Amino acid sequence: MKLMKPNDNAVKFSKQMSQHFLIHEIRNISLTQNIDEFSTKITSQNFFVLDLDCPQSANILFKANASKLFIGPSKWLILQQLNKEKNLSADNLILQEIFKELQVFPDSEIIIGHRIEDKYFKIRSLYRPSPYRDLVFEDRGSWNDVDHLCLNDELPTSRRRQNLQATPLKSCLVMTDPDTLNHLTDYKDKLVDAVTKANYVWLQLIAERMNVTVNFTLRNTWGYRDKNGTWSGMIGLLDRGEIDIGGTATFPTKDRIGVVDYVQLYSPVGSRFLFRRPSLSYTSNLFILPFDRTVWIAIGVLLILVFGNLYISLKCEWNKIKSNQFRRNLPGELEENPSLSDNFIILIGAVLQQGFNYEPYTISSRIVIFVMLIAALSLYASFTANIVALLQSTSSSINTMQDLMDSGLNFGVQDIVYNRYYFGSFKDPVRYEFYKRFVENKTSVWTTITEGVEQLHKGLYAFHVDTSCGYELIQQTFEENEKCGLHEIDYLKVLEPMLIIKRNSPYREIFRVTAQWIKETGLQDRLIPKLFTEKPICTSHSSFISVGTTESYAAFLVIGYGMAISFGIFFLEIIWNKK
Repeated sequence: MKLMKPNDNAVKFSKQMSQHFLIHEIRNISLTQNIDEFSTKITSQNFFVLDLDCPQSANILFKANASKLFIGPSKWLILQQLNKEKNLSADNLILQEIFKELQVFPDSEIIIGHRIEDKYFKIRSLYRPSPYRDLVFEDRGSWNDVDHLCLNDELPTSRRRQNLQATPLKSCLVMTDPDTLNHLTDYKDKLVDAVTKANYVWLQLIAERMNVTVNFTLRNTWGYRDKNGTWSGMIGLLDRGEIDIGGTATFPTKDRIGVVDYVQLYSPVGSRFLFRRPSLSYTSNLFILPFDRTVWIAIGVLLILVFGNLYISLKCEWNKIKSNQFRRNLPGELEENPSLSDNFIILIGAVLQQGFNYEPYTISSRIVIFVMLIAALSLYASFTANIVALLQSTSSSINTMQDLMDSGLNFGVQDIVYNRYYFGSFKDPVRYEFYKRFVENKTSVWTTITEGVEQLHKGLYAFHVDTSCGYELIQQTFEENEKCGLHEIDYLKVLEPMLIIKRNSPYREIFRVTAQWIKETGLQDRLIPKLFTEKPICTSHSSFISVGTTESYAAFLVIGYGMAISFGIFFLEIIWNKK
């Protein structure tokens, strides 16, 4: 708290403040030329008390105005001696004369305490709705030594001063298509400037509730800072104070903080990479996915055990057949001493359900063959069932920008002004690498939204697009089952666009409260479905799946390697026999 007039009464007042542990300071303003010395860096801690009957009070107020100390949340208590309450009318003229050129706008907190009697004060506050309007007095209540403070109402400042008396305000609309000016309220063509159309309607509601008129200017860009530090577009107009409020929501980015103020009226859009999840065969080998790694190990151990038991049982069977020279051989019995390759062929025939020409003769061989066939049948049934399910599955391995870069997908970016700016502005390793590898100096990557969604429909393509516009086209062009594999990856990593206003605007709190009113009354939710499209709901996963070379690649690879190995062994046999 700052007391502007040191005297004996001020000293007594200081003692009372100290008894209540309140930080304060007593200064004679006339002794200094710079009133800024008395304000703290935290403006919410500034509370000035001024005796209006002081000869220098008017000069102090003019200095405070020059130092912008009437801007909220700084607070002022101005005390004045009046003999009778009827003198308030005459006092109004005095206050009008003092404050008529001062910037005491709706965000200011100036309380006037008129001493009517020794222990009775009349409490009023004053402000100007705008530079174009006269001073407004608010009867706040009174104070006396019996009832103490008696307020007429406890409404916050933003509610009491909501009526700005037809104050003219200036705004700016960002339009990428000039024809948008003809369709601001008819909800046509949701693919073009939907954010501008939504914010225009909300701004009309704000203007009606605040009783202001809004004059619009047009720009084709939101505004970005150049090398000289100058802002272009709508942000530049706000930075220079040429407009009061932005008519198109913008992304809250680090470089804009401190240049404009944001109001929590969000537009539910965002630009992200959209892509259809590729089939599982595109990123993985389907033939090893049906079983977990531990299951494959268990299968391998089982085959080794079966192979060993089969080898021993066949040897025993052969020895038994060989020992009985007069016994007649039955079809399928062993005709010669079985080798390791014979055992392997029998094992492979059973595992792959292809059969074999061997018929076991001994009980031990029959038990081994029976167990092997039962195990192979169970594993084969599980394997084929999982393969069918996996053929209809999509990959879930692409979840980050690094995954996207390594996926092998083709890329496209919607050719819009903010994408052109942001894609080259990031310096973190992943996004910088992506820009250098896939975007920089590649004109083919920039495309229209129609062409991008068409490529997205074909698959194996990631398209960076305004999600609302992208989903609107997807709803129109995709089959129901094709909507199930859509996935998003955020490249820009910014919040949803928000309404912006001039920095330190005197109407900031009124804008904020009115924006909250639009949200709480459902007016925002009423408009959103008319201009913005949400992600399509997947209603049907089932579809006909054609097995292509991608799904069969591993099988063809085995055939190819097998043929190469067989031909190699064949030529080695020829060479060996010639020797």
